[in-house]
Amino acid sequence: MAPIPKPTASTVRAIYAAYEAANTHYDSLGISVGEIGTECNRALWYTLHWTAHAEVITGRKLSIFRTGDRWEDVLVDDLERIGVEVWGQQDRIRLADGHIRGKCDGKALGLPEAPKTEHLCEFKSSNDNGFKQLVKDGCKKAKPLHYGQVQIGMHAFGMARALYLVVNKNDDSRYAERIEYDVDYCLRQIARVGRIIDMPEPPSRISENPEFFGCLFCKHKPVCHEKAWPRVTCRSCIHSTPEMGGDAHWSCARWNKPLSFDEQKAACPAHLHIPALVPGEQIDADHENETITYKLHSGRVWTDGGENEDSTTSHNTTSHTTTSQ
Repeated sequence: MAPIPKPTASTVRAIYAAYEAANTHYDSLGISVGEIGTECNRALWYTLHWTAHAEVITGRKLSIFRTGDRWEDVLVDDLERIGVEVWGQQDRIRLADGHIRGKCDGKALGLPEAPKTEHLCEFKSSNDNGFKQLVKDGCKKAKPLHYGQVQIGMHAFGMARALYLVVNKNDDSRYAERIEYDVDYCLRQIARVGRIIDMPEPPSRISENPEFFGCLFCKHKPVCHEKAWPRVTCRSCIHSTPEMGGDAHWSCARWNKPLSFDEQKAACPAHLHIPALVPGEQIDADHENETITYKLHSGRVWTDGGENEDSTTSHNTTSHTTTSQ
C-alpha cells in the first residue's frame, strides 16, 4: 500500500492560488524565437494558427517562471560587477514581417574574452542534469532551442557574437559560451518559417508515433495525435490568411478586411474550421450556405457552419486571453 501523502499547508496553497489568479495567458502574434529551433514544422504551424488551448499552469510552475526572471537580473549584475556594460534588455526582435518575434535579454560590451566586441546576451537557468549536459556538449547540441534563439537574435540585430550565460539552480555554478553567428542557419530558418506561413494546412508530422520523444511533451499533441478539437479563433478558420508586408498582420477573405488582434481571438459566426483541423473526414460542402460537413471519428455526422447545437462555438472552451504584442 502506497503511503498517504501529507496535505499541502494552507499557506502554501494560498500562495500558489494567488499566482494562478494573477496569471494571464498571452497569445504570441507569431512564432517565437524561442521555438524556431524546434525540429517539427507542424508544431510551428500549429503555433502560428493558435490551435492549442490555453495551458493550465500550476502556481508552483508559475513560481518557477518568476524565479527564472529573477536570475536574468542576477546575471546582468554579475556582468556589471566585472566591468561589462549591459544594455538593450527586452529590445524587440521582428523578422518575416513580424511573424517571427521575440525579445533579447540584452547586449554587452567589455567581456574579458573579447573586450571590444559587442555581444548579444542570452541568460538561462538550468537544473543540474541539464547544466551538466550543457557543459559536456555545448549549447548547439544540448539546447537546440536556445541555440536557435541566440542565432535569430544575432541575425535580427546584425551582431556577430553572442554570450550564452547559464546558472545551475542547484549549486549556483555558471556556464558561459561565446557563440558565433551562423548566417546559413539563420537564412534557412527564416526561409523555413516563410514556407510554413504560406501553408494553408499543417505540414506532415515529425512522427506518426505519439510516444515519439519529440511529440511526447508537445503542447500540440492533443490536436495533432489525439483527435482533439482546435481552439476556435480566426487563425483556425479557412477564411483567414497571414499577410506579409506588416507586423504579423492577418486578413479575412470572407469579410474582405484586415483582422485586428482582438477580432482574431474572438472569431466570428462565419467561422469555418480549416478542414485538416477537424477530427474527421470531409464528406460534403455547400458553398451557397457556407457549410462543410464531416463524418467525425466518433461516427457522427457534423456540419461546420450549420445552425445547430454542434456549431463551431461548442468546441471553443478556451478562456479569455490577452495578445502579446
